[in-house]
Amino acid sequence: MGATGWTRTRLCRLACTVGLFFFLLLLCFSSLRLPELPNSTCVWGVRPCRWFGGTPPSKEDAERKPPPSASPPSATTGAALLLHTPSEPQDLGEGFRIVRLQRAFAASLTPSRQILIREYLSGWKELIKLMDSLGAAFGLISGETRTKIAILQEQQRGPHGAHYRTLQSMVRFELARGLVGFQSLPAGRPPSGCRTFLRLHRALKWLELFLRKLGTSPEDADPSRMCADAYQEALAPYHSWWVRQAAALAFMAMPSRRGLYRILSAGGGEEEGKGPRRLLDTVRSIAHVYNATQELYAAHGMLALP
Repeated sequence: MGATGWTRTRLCRLACTVGLFFFLLLLCFSSLRLPELPNSTCVWGVRPCRWFGGTPPSKEDAERKPPPSASPPSATTGAALLLHTPSEPQDLGEGFRIVRLQRAFAASLTPSRQILIREYLSGWKELIKLMDSLGAAFGLISGETRTKIAILQEQQRGPHGAHYRTLQSMVRFELARGLVGFQSLPAGRPPSGCRTFLRLHRALKWLELFLRKLGTSPEDADPSRMCADAYQEALAPYHSWWVRQAAALAFMAMPSRRGLYRILSAGGGEEEGKGPRRLLDTVRSIAHVYNATQELYAAHGMLALP
């Protein structure tokens, strides 16, 4: 009975992987023929997707994209970006280490509940490494996340960089200047920091929920199901049908629970290999930052920004 169950599990995972491959292959060919796609097909739901090919970007999108120094993802189709995992991501340093993830988010929240954007983005860079470790199919979300980080870093280096040191100062500055864009962002405007940060905030909830489930679930719990449930709760409402289907297939190809703990314990040393306890400490640090952000955005009526 044990051997039969094991065989069925392996066959199921094999079928899922083969199905994912053919889906991405179909997506690649179909994206070359689609003349136009609505804005809702974008993973972040705010502009036409560069990764789907088809219609060239509008003048507004061309003006709003990050400058070349930001190094946004270069893939041109959905399948290409889903299958793309950079071997050495720019400005991300060495491989994922959970201790750096925990320390970055803990450092990003001050005792007065100010959120330091630079430290927050350092935490996100570690999360990108984690997503890249989960498989090439996560390249869609990690690629878009790189773009959001680049936008905020460019604003910090710009002439108004002093206003982008904390989330609170950024919100005050962009509200006073009318830069948030509660309905839409006028053509020619640089990307809104508040709207860009909100996309990262929503994705952070997904990863927080998934890591919490992983750290508190029984040994026989399926990581794919936990990740899918967290996604449905936190991110799926903001994504198009295409992205939801691609995400569902990506979750099926995730590593096993043991494989995930190997990734989370990578980096060496007994100190970093404390398993669920280290993981839950990290989740708490992420949750504190998420809750402070949620309160700030709710206070200014910005949780539903387009």
